[in-house]
Amino acid sequence: HAISNDLITWEELPIALYPDDLGYIFSGSAVVDINNTSGFGKDGKTPIIAMFTYHDAIAEKKGKIDYQTQGIAYSLDEGQTWTKYTNNPVLKNPGIKDFRDPKIYWDQDHNQWLMTLATYEKTFFYSSKDLKKWDLLSDFGEFLGNHDGVWECPDFFPITINGTDTKKWVLLQSINPGHINGGSGTQYFVGDFDGKTFKLDTIFQNQLEKKEAIWLDFGRDNYAGVTWSNIPKEDGRKLFIGWMSNWEYAQQVPTKKWRSAMTTARTLELELINNQYFLTSKPVKELNTYLNKIS
Repeated sequence: HAISNDLITWEELPIALYPDDLGYIFSGSAVVDINNTSGFGKDGKTPIIAMFTYHDAIAEKKGKIDYQTQGIAYSLDEGQTWTKYTNNPVLKNPGIKDFRDPKIYWDQDHNQWLMTLATYEKTFFYSSKDLKKWDLLSDFGEFLGNHDGVWECPDFFPITINGTDTKKWVLLQSINPGHINGGSGTQYFVGDFDGKTFKLDTIFQNQLEKKEAIWLDFGRDNYAGVTWSNIPKEDGRKLFIGWMSNWEYAQQVPTKKWRSAMTTARTLELELINNQYFLTSKPVKELNTYLNKIS
């Protein structure tokens, strides 16, 4: 893991989570548990909770299906060190081969922790009160968008349409392969969420019917990106960062100590233009301080 004061210059820290008897550590996310709903906080210290996928390679080699489960860990020193929950996994596998990449978010509108989880062809929505016990709410995505590959690394968040007070929910859904320019890419969906079910906005549904998928961008090196949680209200931006690579060639990069990087952080905004939704992105404003003016 790494830390930064400006989203541009990063200080790499020691490995946060090592593999254990439950498996390797795959993609996940983290939140600040401000109200200590998890009970991990103590001595006035606010816990940060990370949720991640356990990948049991031994079980996979034995031909088992349920080799991916979800675990959590907590930090009481602002993310410097982490302790895994003793009762992991907190979400067992229901019998699905691809069952991974939990993205957790505090759903203030419905007073619940919300998790999106990727399966082979759709996204599952779960809710929790304490980040330990999770209940399945619904699923989304079967027969919608692109399905030429495996759905991975979802993200789900509310965002206000620029220039209005209207709030919509956006689902980012990575897929590999299947991208319009080959290999890995990210599609998105715009709709409404009632605390249990995600339903496409009518305008977006009509927009989607005219295309195979609506893509976040057309580049080949922005995959599995997610947004930050707990951004201060006075900032208000929806900040996003992705993995700067593509599974078509990621494992063929001929280096040993360095094989890829993260993208420049972006600010995401939702626009409604000519009766069409566009999730726009631009480099974060902090990048301006690194620019050199050429006279």
